[in-house]
Amino acid sequence: MTRTRAAAAATAVLLLGGPLLGGCGIKPTGVIESGAAGKVVVPGPGTKGTVYLVASDGRLFPIPEREQPAVSETALLMRLLVGPTEAQRAAGLDTRLPVLDIKKQGASAGTTMISADTIGVGLPFKVATLSETARQQLVCTVASTDARYQVVLLGPDADIGPARCEVGD
Repeated sequence: MTRTRAAAAATAVLLLGGPLLGGCGIKPTGVIESGAAGKVVVPGPGTKGTVYLVASDGRLFPIPEREQPAVSETALLMRLLVGPTEAQRAAGLDTRLPVLDIKKQGASAGTTMISADTIGVGLPFKVATLSETARQQLVCTVASTDARYQVVLLGPDADIGPARCEVGD
């Protein structure tokens, strides 16, 4: 675009658009108090041990464990399988995993190292019929202790994986 055309275009915008851009009819107001700002805890880059629940929009939502680093992959798995707390449910978080009675089925769930970078997750429920979101809840939670881990889900019906956490991809 030549300088003349650029100048003509800028002049046209100022002449024609100036009055339109000058105001929208909304009068200015003062500051309106509405309470304290909301707080969300997001795991930082050094955080190890995160449980992934599901937000109301269907995306995974990270909940960093209070003890850093987490005690173990199995402890994180059990925390996930217990499901969201009442406060987390009130905040709109849920799980796509089957309800698990830890007292009856907890002993049959756990993790085991398959190789230096692969963790097996033994589960007492069928894994082949889990939704992709449910699978990612499991994979991302267990792999949150070390980014190099890939996870194999081991159910009574099938073995699925290895898979890596795909949150944010």
